[in-house]
Amino acid sequence: MHRPFVRIAVLFLTILSFPPAFSRGARGDYVGATNVSNRPASASAAVATVSAASFAAGPLARDVIAAAFGANLATSTVASPGLIPLPEELADTRVRLRDSAGVERSAGLFFVSPGQINFVIPSEIANGAVTLSVVRGGNVVDQGAIQIENVAPGLFTANANGQGVVAAVVLRVKADGTQVFEPVIVFDQARNQFVAAPIDLGPEGEQVFLILFGTGWRYRSSLSATTMTIGGVNAEVLYAGQQGRFVGLDQANVRIPRSLAGRGEVDVALTVDGRAANTARINIR
Repeated sequence: MHRPFVRIAVLFLTILSFPPAFSRGARGDYVGATNVSNRPASASAAVATVSAASFAAGPLARDVIAAAFGANLATSTVASPGLIPLPEELADTRVRLRDSAGVERSAGLFFVSPGQINFVIPSEIANGAVTLSVVRGGNVVDQGAIQIENVAPGLFTANANGQGVVAAVVLRVKADGTQVFEPVIVFDQARNQFVAAPIDLGPEGEQVFLILFGTGWRYRSSLSATTMTIGGVNAEVLYAGQQGRFVGLDQANVRIPRSLAGRGEVDVALTVDGRAANTARINIR
């Protein structure tokens, strides 16, 4: 139950390797290239850095997958050719982080473009104020500020915008012990986006677990400090930690309460050490 579900992780890491403003074609191909609309409204001329899962402003954490927004950050649009390990330079562009101890480190890069860079905050970074520098061709082209704390939970969503249906998979454990993985999302061609697939809680004797993917909670103080409500109902969190195979990716395994049967679309709300993640949604038949 604590083992990461690798195939679904590959899907969502592929999604985050591209700007969230990319839309999906009918076959799941990425089309379009604008990302200006996803820059936080409060962003100034300096680089604005947020969680690549939630896109919410606020502190970040070590090993968080982040998105930096700015102007002229890179001369071209390039995604990392692989996810393990991540390169520290793409299109002659680097992200350097100087922490509160005065130590500067390079970040691993998922993706660079003129307006957005997706990267992972180094695990060795010290808590406190951090200066982010975008370096192109050996020269600093833009800078911004980040605050690093122990946790900064964010849930990935299927449409890569921090809203709507959660990036997750269902694990069904039948009465005889058989385990079956089932989708939480389905692609709606008419709307050109992912929507929530109904989750059937099945007959008495079956257990249904929600396996969610995000970033920013692996350094939680304890499992008991990690809570989740689904449709306002407390749900048991059995695991909350790193996914184990991919840089920056975290995972939470949660038992879906049977009392939620028939509720339809409901909110999924994760809180870690008192810090709330972005709210996402699932559909319960």
